[in-house]
Amino acid sequence: MRSNGNRLYRRVVGGVALAMLASGSFVEATAQPPVPPRKRAQRLTLDEYTGKWVLTPPPVPGTEDGDLDIARQWLAREDYATALKVMKGWMRTYGPKSGRYPEGLYVQGAAYLGVNDYRAAHESFQKLLNDFPGSEYAEPALKADFTVGEQYLAGKRRKAFFGLFRVKDREGGVKIMDDLVANYSDTPLAEMAQMSKADYYYARGDFELAEDEYAAFVTMFPLSGWRARAQLYSGLSALNGFPGVRFDDAGLVEAQERLRSFRREYPQAAEQSGVPGLLDEIAAKRAETAFERGRFYDKSRRFKAAAYYYRATANSWPGTPAAARARARLIELGEPLTPGTTAPNVPPTVASPTPGPGGAPRPSPPGTRERTNDSFRRQIND
Repeated sequence: MRSNGNRLYRRVVGGVALAMLASGSFVEATAQPPVPPRKRAQRLTLDEYTGKWVLTPPPVPGTEDGDLDIARQWLAREDYATALKVMKGWMRTYGPKSGRYPEGLYVQGAAYLGVNDYRAAHESFQKLLNDFPGSEYAEPALKADFTVGEQYLAGKRRKAFFGLFRVKDREGGVKIMDDLVANYSDTPLAEMAQMSKADYYYARGDFELAEDEYAAFVTMFPLSGWRARAQLYSGLSALNGFPGVRFDDAGLVEAQERLRSFRREYPQAAEQSGVPGLLDEIAAKRAETAFERGRFYDKSRRFKAAAYYYRATANSWPGTPAAARARARLIELGEPLTPGTTAPNVPPTVASPTPGPGGAPRPSPPGTRERTNDSFRRQIND
């Protein structure tokens, strides 16, 4: 009987101990936070009321102020794991009822950021910013949250599925930057956030979104020192987003206007950035695009329409290689180089064929009328 009783007692005690260890209550109820070694024998603090330096007593472990000060000391020593361990215990023991709760949220978020737990850091900073916007720790929390957004945009991974996996969350970084721009537009961080978004899209090759973000920066922050850069890169984004000469040249027109505007406002910076050469490149590509339209009608034996685009190429961009080829083809067709009227049944605003699936030309736009070879011969003979 005594053997059975001892066995039952051990099982009960063992079960209770395991439960307490699992919850962390047994360890944290008896253990005090570790105190970092002192680097100096004394520490002085300026008394803002008397203007004198007074001796600062060391923090007392196991107290509300002492434990938070100890966590800050570990944070200053960049021992983020220990600082986070101390802060978790402080939050459970004191938490929202403490007068230093906003400070505790900031220290906890900074510790999470130090151990690369970006999601938990963001949650701590957001709680501080939303619940205590007037706190003295709101501004440093805002800066730290910007750092979290930068890490997301750089491809750093956050914890997911209860910490079992780490996943990239670039869209989460974009959301953080959007929040900074929308809700803190009167701070320098708003400019940094908007520029970071634009640079992110540009770096990944999403030039359409990059162009929009750079252009938005120019509009939202007209007095910013980064306005010139945003204006330049909005033009570069439009240029780099051009898919090729077989497509519509609207992107080239946009790039040309943006770069010309940049050159007018910042002539010296434009020379240093090679903008004149870029404008020449745009002119050559626009000429190639117009020439390709002429070739499309030429291959379809719609010679009058082809001549219209060849003339446009030769006269609008006379110094380009496409212009030389256009003039040669006009001579072969027996067409004059001087500008003429709009090609019959081919309004220039609608007759801009773009390739269909697989590179095949799309059907003629509304307002154009397909003609047989015989009808073209009759028109030429007349």
